[in-house]
Amino acid sequence: MIKSTKNIAVLCILFASSALLAQTPTFGKFSFSAGVGLVPTFLADNASVNTLPVNARITYQVNPSFNLSGFFGYSSSTSSSAFIISDGQQSLVSNKMTMYGLRGELKKNLSKKFEVYGGALLGFNQSDIREFDQFTGETINRDPEGPSPFNPNRSNTEWMYAGFVGSTFYLHKNIGLFAEVGYGISLLNTGVTVRL
Repeated sequence: MIKSTKNIAVLCILFASSALLAQTPTFGKFSFSAGVGLVPTFLADNASVNTLPVNARITYQVNPSFNLSGFFGYSSSTSSSAFIISDGQQSLVSNKMTMYGLRGELKKNLSKKFEVYGGALLGFNQSDIREFDQFTGETINRDPEGPSPFNPNRSNTEWMYAGFVGSTFYLHKNIGLFAEVGYGISLLNTGVTVRL
């Protein structure tokens, strides 16, 4: 199942990339954005952040009102309180999450320097979840049928979709600052956009 999911995702990315590359390159049609998440997705789970969520995207302007982007995100967190299972062992759980996807964005220029946008993301996230002893740091491997702080049979790759809204303010013709709210690698993202 995981292999077929990855194959489908790779085919979607290749199709979108070939469609983008088939266009005649024009200055300003492509942009690159990189940002950091200020409100991690796992904040509600009372987890401590190991690595602030980071994200990057390459965007192609299909027309003045619509963009298509390839998206990448990464975050790492650890539970801040110990889980005590029936065997009495105190453990913590860490999660390193990587997210890939395609974004469609509707946008509107409110002025030469300021634009607003909104849209949807379709992609998948891959989680590397590990349970380890709170005191020794050693990895704990449990019986898949036994008690556990998370489902050990859960697939580590899942399809996901999300919505977002944001705005970009251009300090210069080619360089802008963006802020964005939506579900994903973080609930609130901010960063820099460069028109290529």
